[in-house]
Parts: sequence; C-alpha cells; structure tokens
Amino acid sequence: MFSPIEIKKHEFSRAMRGYDTVEVRAFLESVAAEIEKLQESVRSQSGEIERLRIELASYQRMEQNMREAMVNAQETLRDAREGARRDADLMHREAEVIAERIVNDARKRSEDIRREVETLSIRRDNLIRKLKALLRSELELIDLLAEEEPAVEAKALAENTVQREKSPLPIIPKAVSDSGIRASAQRPS
Repeated sequence: MFSPIEIKKHEFSRAMRGYDTVEVRAFLESVAAEIEKLQESVRSQSGEIERLRIELASYQRMEQNMREAMVNAQETLRDAREGARRDADLMHREAEVIAERIVNDARKRSEDIRREVETLSIRRDNLIRKLKALLRSELELIDLLAEEEPAVEAKALAENTVQREKSPLPIIPKAVSDSGIRASAQRPS
C-alpha cells in the first residue's frame, strides 16, 4: 500500500494529450489525505483492538480463574460433604460402641446384682434355718432342764449333805451338769 507522502510526490510521465496536471495533483492530494485519515483510523483502531485484546485476555484469565475457583469450590464442597459424612459415620459407630458398652455393663451389673440377691437369699435362708435349729435345740434343752431340775436339786442336796458331814469347812456348790446349771449352795445349819 502506498503512503500518503508517496502518493503526493508521485510523478506521472507526460503524454501528449494527457490529463490536467492541476486536477491530477488535487485529486492525488485528496486521495493522500483520505489515505492518511484511513491510516490514522487504522492505527487508532489497531490500538483499540490491542487494548481490547489485552482486556479480553484479562477477562479470559478472570473467567479461567473463576472457573478454577468454582471447580475448587465444588471439590471443596464435595470433600467437605464426604468429610462430614465420614465424621457422621464415625460418630455413629462410636455412639453404637458406647451404647453397646453401656448396655453390656448394665447387663453385667444386673447379673451381678441378681447373683448377689440369690447369694443373700441363700445366706438368709441358711441363717433362718440355723436360728430355728438353735431355738429348737435351746427349747428342747429348756424342756429337758425343766423336767430334770427337781431331780438335779435333790441329788445336789444329797451330795452337799454328805460332804458337810465329812468336811468342817463351808461347802462350795458343785456343777450339777454339763449344761452350766449349778445348784444353790446351802450353808450348814
């Protein structure tokens, strides 16, 4: 393409019946001015295009960054959901283990208490049986002593009398039986 200066300075060869040189020169000046305006417009538009390209590249980078941020946010959200789900599952399993341990402890404690109640019941029954046997044996001993008492007292009196006659000292009562009952001591008269 020709520059406006080249158009202005261009010289045509002369021919015999040629064009009007003033008119050609005016036309060339007009064309050169028009081309100069067009070139200035092209330069201006090229600058604008370059500015728009830079701006577009900036917007494209921002768009790419936003897409990456959205992808990262989605991944983070997905990871957070999975993490929350894992945490919830873990907490659920831990709660089940704790609940199972509590139930097992309660069952064990219940079984221990049941065994202790059975043991205490057996001990109570044995104690009642022993007390009844002891009371029966004591009642039988009391009945036996009540029946034997007059005979024991008579025997003790007889023994005391015999001893008194033999000994000048006062008589100390002698144990009447193995049951621990002693006869009353009688002083010599």
